[in-house]
Amino acid sequence: MKPTYLLTILIALALCACSSDEGDVEATPSFLLQGTDARPTSWIAPDYSAYELTMSVQVQLGDTLAKFQSEQDLMCATIAGEVRAVTVPKSTMNEVYYPLTIAGNAGEQTIALQYYCARLSRIYTIQGWAVFDPSAAPTGDDDLYHPCFTATY
Repeated sequence: MKPTYLLTILIALALCACSSDEGDVEATPSFLLQGTDARPTSWIAPDYSAYELTMSVQVQLGDTLAKFQSEQDLMCATIAGEVRAVTVPKSTMNEVYYPLTIAGNAGEQTIALQYYCARLSRIYTIQGWAVFDPSAAPTGDDDLYHPCFTATY
């Protein structure tokens, strides 16, 4: 074998061995990094007798946050910044979901949905998640509601 051919092969092998894997490693998205949010103490179930109507929904995490769920998590629905429903996770046949009974009045519109993830110490919010509709199916059109809290990041 010619020395220049052998040298070319050795250089090519050395370059392959020294190449960086930086492009192959995906950084952890910022929304999955440990936060500093404390468990909300102001998320307290409303006095349902103070409202005319309720809207019942069953919510299941519809994004990458599902793998971080724990029994210490909370889901909260608000209208105009006022807590109208709050719940801890429930489980049926290994399916984790959050049953919310949202208090409201006729003519109220937009519901914001908030999720507190205890494992990540973070609160995630979807402003304008749904319109208050007491006649809405509790499980949505086909299945449980699957909001994607990380879509805004």
